[in-house]
Amino acid sequence: MILIIGGMCQGKGKLARELSGMDEEAFACNLADGCCDRPETAWEKRFLTGFHGWVYRLLEEGADTEAFVKRVLAAEPEIVTMDEVGCGIVPMERKERDYREAAGRAGQMLAGHAGQVYRVVCGIPVKIKG
Repeated sequence: MILIIGGMCQGKGKLARELSGMDEEAFACNLADGCCDRPETAWEKRFLTGFHGWVYRLLEEGADTEAFVKRVLAAEPEIVTMDEVGCGIVPMERKERDYREAAGRAGQMLAGHAGQVYRVVCGIPVKIKG
């Protein structure tokens, strides 16, 4: 698995598509987005974007985010992208701090399992694992 992390709108999706070796249409057919797709699609598709979105929504529902990550890892996606949400000022609201911590733990689990990890800043990917 390849994990791609970085800030919002930094080029993670573009890198994911390039690494997949597919054209845009084929890539889109094999893609699930954590910000809008059902959590179940995360173990049905090869490419997962916006993983942090599933973490946020599952927390809102009171679901076990760690169990979700384990289920996704068992499905062996090829590429996962996720926003870095732990940088910057610590949120004042408990709900936002809980999300930040859960997203950080999910990212650690994904990175630990990944054979390669990239961090993308301003469209420039830097390989940090693999």
